[in-house]
Amino acid sequence: MVGRTAAAICTVLCASIWGMIGISTRILSDAGMNSVQINAVKSAVCLAAIVIALLATDRGAFRVRPKDLWVLILAAATNVGMDVLYIQAQTIMDLSLAGVLLSTNCYFAIGISFLFFKDPITVRKVLAAVIGFSGCAFAVGLFTHSAEFSLLGISIGLGAGFGGALHTAFFKLSLEKGYSEQTVLLYIFIFSTAMLVPFSDPVGTIKLSFSSAEVLLASAAIGLVFTALPYYLYSKGLAGLDIGTVSILMFMETAMASVAGLLFFGESLSAHTLIGIAMILVSIIIMNWGLRESSSGNADPAAGEIKR
Repeated sequence: MVGRTAAAICTVLCASIWGMIGISTRILSDAGMNSVQINAVKSAVCLAAIVIALLATDRGAFRVRPKDLWVLILAAATNVGMDVLYIQAQTIMDLSLAGVLLSTNCYFAIGISFLFFKDPITVRKVLAAVIGFSGCAFAVGLFTHSAEFSLLGISIGLGAGFGGALHTAFFKLSLEKGYSEQTVLLYIFIFSTAMLVPFSDPVGTIKLSFSSAEVLLASAAIGLVFTALPYYLYSKGLAGLDIGTVSILMFMETAMASVAGLLFFGESLSAHTLIGIAMILVSIIIMNWGLRESSSGNADPAAGEIKR
């Protein structure tokens, strides 16, 4: 069983790595891949890594009850939907703006967690969510009108956010059925790859992946560094936390997307962006403060539940 503090650390690390995925997606997009092809490469490389690792360490992880396949299929389908929309958003707008729209999954996830997992909505959770999302908005200039975006881009980003919340819910449900993180990840990527490859022009995608050393490295990195590793950390986070809390801690992804945009693509990192990143960090501190109190058994009256 993963402790709550350890789960929080894993989630923040996951978000930090995921926030840098734009490094690979931009390279692959510039090489001529569309969002479906990029996700097919990501899923296929990640799946290959998981299969090789499990064949060497835990062959029992391949076993799954047929009656539970529907949950894993839905976890994979929502993963595909989220990723395709998110990567599409990253190719038509700043990485930071795509990240803030994805982070709306926090609010969807809190509602889903409350309605279907009976997880309480606390004052602390709401406060952290509001501060964190406001920080995301500051980071991309929404309050200063300096961000450039379109109605189509906003719609795609919000769709990614809703898909992300659904994916988190089905991932959590899969874990609650008694499967290990490795088994859940294996079947999510088996089904994700099966859903993506037929629509990705497999031959053309392989040719593009090997078109240059840079593209080949980006193809490997998006599957291993930016998917397999953070997803493992993500599964550890979900094993110890409710999906609302995980989604709030994932605000760190937006902060790292802003940093990636600055370091690798020359996107601006202005005063309001720095303020936004600071607010995101404050929201994460608030959530971790609550987790430590919860772990020690000292409940804070200010973190009272909002009952149905």
